[in-house]
Amino acid sequence: MRPRERRPSPAASPLLGLPLLLAAATLGGCSAILDDPTPENIHFAMRGEAGTRVRAIYSTQFVAGLNEFGVTRVQVVRADTVVHEIPFQRTVDISIDRRWFVQAESLDGDTLSVNVIVNVDDRGLVDESGGIFPGEPWHFVYSFNQLLTRDLDVAF
Repeated sequence: MRPRERRPSPAASPLLGLPLLLAAATLGGCSAILDDPTPENIHFAMRGEAGTRVRAIYSTQFVAGLNEFGVTRVQVVRADTVVHEIPFQRTVDISIDRRWFVQAESLDGDTLSVNVIVNVDDRGLVDESGGIFPGEPWHFVYSFNQLLTRDLDVAF
């Protein structure tokens, strides 16, 4: 009797597993592409001399666009005004409007030295230090999928 010849199983073929390996690598590498970048929350924090107060104006309902000089014009439709004692932090749900505006100003006409942090979900947007001067508020505007400048002209 002749010994039976062994044929390699299809699973043992190196080329058969290649399409599966490529599919797994493609899907694994595309997870960042498949992640939804739609913003849900803005995390805002301001630090500085403890006990000083600022007036913060928050809005998710505004119209913003660049004028012919490259200045972002912000027309606030509806806003909330809050007096905060530094340091403070606040989280705002922006999942519906996908935009956010803040203006922070000195309450007592003092110059304030502050550090400001703004994150959208887990993505950092701003981490800066500077001053809030009398008559010169600090502003920031975020609008999903729109390129806006930090040079703002604000109207209420």
